[in-house]
Amino acid sequence: MTTVKVTMEARDRLAVLAAEKGQSIGAFISSVADRLPTAAELDARDERTRETLRQLGIELAPSDRAEGEALWAALDAGDDEALVRAAGA
Repeated sequence: MTTVKVTMEARDRLAVLAAEKGQSIGAFISSVADRLPTAAELDARDERTRETLRQLGIELAPSDRAEGEALWAALDAGDDEALVRAAGA
């Protein structure tokens, strides 16, 4: 076990989120850490996806991942027109 220092605001938010799941803050943080992929895991997933698509005859450019991530970020930020712009590109 270890201690992690966070702001009081973060601690309070973590407490609410954990309580909503019926967990302690420590158990909640552990469950989040277990579910979030690392950059290396995302890269491996990306490569497996590219290989599967290659087998189906679909080639992705190296910029496709970045463009997709930018699209998701725009949508998450409330840019409802981002999908329309991406479809027209």
